[in-house]
Amino acid sequence: MTRAERLNDNVLKLLKEAGCYRIWIGAESGSQKIIDAMDRRVDVDVVKEAIQKTNALEIETGTFIMVGYPGEDAKDISKTVAYLKAANPTHFTITIAYPIKGTALYKDIEGKITTKPDWETSTDRDIDFSGTYAKKYYDFAVRYIVNEVNYNKELLKGRERSLVTALKLKTKSRLAQTGMRLYKR
Repeated sequence: MTRAERLNDNVLKLLKEAGCYRIWIGAESGSQKIIDAMDRRVDVDVVKEAIQKTNALEIETGTFIMVGYPGEDAKDISKTVAYLKAANPTHFTITIAYPIKGTALYKDIEGKITTKPDWETSTDRDIDFSGTYAKKYYDFAVRYIVNEVNYNKELLKGRERSLVTALKLKTKSRLAQTGMRLYKR
């Protein structure tokens, strides 16, 4: 795991020569507005370029995405989809934003918590807070992002079997978008 600005052509070459086969590069969002709100201190285009350069060396790439951060809206989610399609990481994981006690996010949303977990039977991932949209919206947003990005990956393969898979993924993507519209406040 690394930050994108730490990867340059020389570092990537040395990692490849050393046998590195996968690098996870933090992004969190495809929207610079959200990255700045998270205080990640990274440029989304620098992350995208680092992923693309790593892919070009045939080193697998992974990136982390978070949806539901305070202030994120549908435009930011669309930017994240576009970013993932353009960067084309080998792997990506998505989580819905959850505040961890003691973090800046927790302090920012503490007064907006709608569900406090029973700490004996749950975790901080079960904390829910009043955000831009309802939590269910972000459940659908995750499905939309995953299916839309994987649809794009299948199209890039271009094989007949991939095209059938792509159509299934596109259908799931559209259904998730419908769910997002239904749960938009």
